[in-house]
Amino acid sequence: MTSDYDSLAQDFLTGLIPEERTKLYNDLLALEEVHKLNQHSSYYTFKNLKRALHRHSERRKRTFRYINSLNNELVINQIHEQHFFKNKYCIHVYFNSQECSYLFIEHLLSKLKAPISSPIRTFQEITI
Repeated sequence: MTSDYDSLAQDFLTGLIPEERTKLYNDLLALEEVHKLNQHSSYYTFKNLKRALHRHSERRKRTFRYINSLNNELVINQIHEQHFFKNKYCIHVYFNSQECSYLFIEHLLSKLKAPISSPIRTFQEITI
C-alpha cells in the first residue's frame, strides 16, 4: 500500500501548477503541525450539553480541496468529533473519492520537501 501512495502522490503532484504546489505545501505543513498536536489527544467537556445529548456529532473545522490538470481530486477534512462528552480530533483524506489514510499526506509532504533535481548538463569539450 505504501508504494501505491508513493505513485499516487507523484502522479498528483506532477499535474499541479507551481502556485498550487506551493499552496498545497503550506497547507500540508500547517495540517501536519495540528495533527502532531492533536492525534493522540481527547478531552471531556460538559460545556455544550445540547450536542452531548446526541450519540455522535461531528463538525468539520477545515477542508482543503485540490484538483490537478489530470482531474485528480484531493480532499482533506479536519473534523472535531464528539461522542457524548468525549471530544477528539481526526483527519479524513479522500483521493478521487477513495478514502486514504494519513500516510498519503505524509507521502505528499515528503515529495514536496524533496529538492527538485534539475537535469545536470554535461558539456563536451570541443577542440579546434
